[in-house]
Amino acid sequence: MEQRGIKILDLGKGRSIRMPVNYQHFILNYSSNPETMGWDKEEVLHILECVKDGRLEELKMDDDLMNSIGGFFENGVCVQPDIEMAVYWYEQAIENGNDLARSNLADILRKGSQGYPKDLKRAFELYQACGLPYAHYRVGEFLEHGWGVPQDLEAAKAYYRQAYREGHGLAAKKLKEWNFLE
Repeated sequence: MEQRGIKILDLGKGRSIRMPVNYQHFILNYSSNPETMGWDKEEVLHILECVKDGRLEELKMDDDLMNSIGGFFENGVCVQPDIEMAVYWYEQAIENGNDLARSNLADILRKGSQGYPKDLKRAFELYQACGLPYAHYRVGEFLEHGWGVPQDLEAAKAYYRQAYREGHGLAAKKLKEWNFLE
């Protein structure tokens, strides 16, 4: 069953999960090349100058741009990597409802990227609030392994199943391992 961006997953035995769903296309990026993020170098340099000088009114600031700025700082796109600035901009985008920023910040918190402190509880909450297939897979991992949350294999299977149906590649590997569609 699906209601306005929410999918209800039945776990059986009277248990269900309300899962956000967002079919927005995204690409994982770990590059310092602006073109891989969909920007040209001149645009990125202009945006970074405006950020540096506090001239945000020159930019058409929205949650997607805030997320991109976070990515610029995280990946060192036309600037030295700065994880604190990346987290700041991801948080701004999250406040404006951006699922990509939720996923990006959750990745930082899950791994402790670039020396930023790990926070598995917050990472799980961010993935769980995110409607992207990638996040559904990650929630499944957290529930499977009990990373900062109680282990729940049935719920993990439900998240993996959803990620698989949404075309997530790693969920397909889990399908072979667990045969969770049955």
